[in-house]
Amino acid sequence: MRKADTFAAPCIQPWGDNSNPNLPSEDCLYLNVWTAAATAKERRPVMVWIHGGGLTNGMSWETLSHGTKLAPEGVVLVTIAYRLGALGFLAEPELTRESGKGSGNYGLFDALAALRWVQANIAQFGGDPSRVTIFGGSSGALIVSLLAGAPAAKGLYQRAIAQGGAGFYARLSLIPRDLTPLPPLDDAEKKGDYFFKSLGVSGLASARSLSAQAILNAQSHPPGFGQTIDGDLIVGSNVDLFQQGRFNDTPILVGFTSDEAGAQPPQLLVDWMESVIARSSCKETQATIAKIYPRGNDAKASMMRYLFRDFYVGWPAWEWARLQSIKGRNHAFVYMFDVHDPEHSFGAPHATEYPFVFGNFPKSPTPRDKAVSALMRQYWINFATHGDPNGPGLPVWRAFDEESQMAMVFSDSPHSQRLPNIDGIKALDDLLRCAKP
Repeated sequence: MRKADTFAAPCIQPWGDNSNPNLPSEDCLYLNVWTAAATAKERRPVMVWIHGGGLTNGMSWETLSHGTKLAPEGVVLVTIAYRLGALGFLAEPELTRESGKGSGNYGLFDALAALRWVQANIAQFGGDPSRVTIFGGSSGALIVSLLAGAPAAKGLYQRAIAQGGAGFYARLSLIPRDLTPLPPLDDAEKKGDYFFKSLGVSGLASARSLSAQAILNAQSHPPGFGQTIDGDLIVGSNVDLFQQGRFNDTPILVGFTSDEAGAQPPQLLVDWMESVIARSSCKETQATIAKIYPRGNDAKASMMRYLFRDFYVGWPAWEWARLQSIKGRNHAFVYMFDVHDPEHSFGAPHATEYPFVFGNFPKSPTPRDKAVSALMRQYWINFATHGDPNGPGLPVWRAFDEESQMAMVFSDSPHSQRLPNIDGIKALDDLLRCAKP
């Protein structure tokens, strides 16, 4: 028994709000539970939220993700913490030798530890350990997708929801090494060596003698830290694993917002995309890409932001749903979120669907927002309960398959239709198949 009446400190990260007593700490691996179950016998479906923040920021107890709306509507909500930045994702040769396996991915192992805790303990809170849904946003959604390909996660969850992120990368061989989102262990270890040099340490022992603040200060400079194909937890790229039938086969619900990019992409990424197009032997596809995503000097006339939405978020979500529908026994459900105010003329920015899922808004919601939120919460709860978002009185959400390409579009009038940006995604898919490494 332990007293659990306050939130724990967030994991080590850049911190701007020093008025909050819960300053970041290495003592951060805690989770939060919201339940409205009257007894431990109720066996409600469980939803485990993995926060976003680019693997460098974020907390398990952000007001946005509180369970004050979801829990009374029939689920047990768990929100978890995981190590961030270098302390969560540093790979380094000495760490690899010490483990006898791999290194890096410590934040992912934290998520696994939380899921094991749920399996062992959630029944005491009225939760059903045989109906656990993992769901996350942005980099949290990335973690969800990587667990789908991780053998160690098998049986720890039964459904998966990814909002605005998916670790299905289009042909890793095309991506320059300095931009590779899922590097092999030896490349990640080289980054770790470089990081140790920037710290001025001679090895692992001296690095461990430094304060967490010193580590944090040093990681403000390149290289960044992220997930790694370590051969232990992550055994390969998800695209390859799913094509080979080596994945955790569960129902999935994946999607993104209509303006995920949110701004013009960095020039480095523009240059790389242009190099991919130049290396493609499919001239007709190049012309199609230029037609679907026309350039323009005026930012409002440019479609480059939609090109990057589809390439970095849309294509990975689509590829996951496509492979699940082809290789798996369980359904995939896809959404596009397009509820936005007039000042967001390009569409709904990244992560703006989160308040609708949790029912927690940063400002007073409009009647439209309340209606869409109630609908989305019911879909998410139905999915956590049955592995299918559909239910009595709700607009039918058709499952995705390669032939129909159906998705739920959350707009002022939510409805199921062919995925709105499917022509662009398919053109990008064709382009990548024709491009040379």
